[in-house]
Amino acid sequence: MNTDPAPVWLVKAASVWHRLMAALSPLAWLYLQVVTLVAPLLSTKRRQQLLNSLSTTSWPAASLCARRVKLGAKGPVIRFTPHEREFDFAAVLRGTLDYEREVFDFLEGRLSSYDVVVEIGANVGVFTCMFGEKLRNTATKIYAFEPAPKAYGRLVENLRLNGLEQVNAFNAAVGSETSFQMFFEPQGCLTNGSLLAGFAGKFSEAVRSRPVLVVDAAMLRFLLDGCRHMLLKIDVEGYEANVLESLAPVLASHRPDILLEVLPEYAAGIEAALAKSLVAYSYHAITPEGLLRQDGLRAVHGRDCFICPVKESKS
Repeated sequence: MNTDPAPVWLVKAASVWHRLMAALSPLAWLYLQVVTLVAPLLSTKRRQQLLNSLSTTSWPAASLCARRVKLGAKGPVIRFTPHEREFDFAAVLRGTLDYEREVFDFLEGRLSSYDVVVEIGANVGVFTCMFGEKLRNTATKIYAFEPAPKAYGRLVENLRLNGLEQVNAFNAAVGSETSFQMFFEPQGCLTNGSLLAGFAGKFSEAVRSRPVLVVDAAMLRFLLDGCRHMLLKIDVEGYEANVLESLAPVLASHRPDILLEVLPEYAAGIEAALAKSLVAYSYHAITPEGLLRQDGLRAVHGRDCFICPVKESKS
């Protein structure tokens, strides 16, 4: 395989060419379809260089049509619309999504054990669609929360593309009380909006704020009637500890398994919030080889950890 970097002149020429194609809006869609067909013929190195060049170009939304993409090593295959300059843009050239592959593979063998899945911070719904597809013909209830209007709109569209009518999606965040709070979105970033202004400010100097609906734990418990085994997935851009603290009554009563994003600077706050639930949890990093038991909350591959309640001993 040729691993030499592309010549500088070729990189610049490709950038100019892609900007030209993107500017010719009627042709942009056709061009990307041709590129999708040609990409598998290229070496891995050249395909990545092509993706890098495409990623730096601003494409008209109409040209980024839905793709069929395999999640993780074992599937499932879902349909979703790639988003410009976001993690899922790789779907333009690839039939698989490398994003958090180890998490998809880990969940593959576990989802059937849950009768309720709650996803807080669903963003555009890649995981939501996986949950819906894997649990399509079951009685498992799936609830997804996403406060950002644009991300929520794309979440709903991706659910529609896959015919996942059993998924309940809510345009709301989860917090300590039912109210309106300010939500902060860094300019040009679809996936880094947060209820924490400081977190959003890490990604852009220009941050837009808007009020969003926040629901508390009491509202959430309404959805959990009859729940026996729940998966709680949380990815809320630095606000994880706040969400877990607000859900302490739910954690105590339902003892869910928890899958959440853990950034180093927020790990201590998350552990403190979990302690308030009075439920003993064990911590695991998610790696390509499977779960790795940890004494504390620490991601060693990617940013996700799996937390499960310690089984209560029978007296």
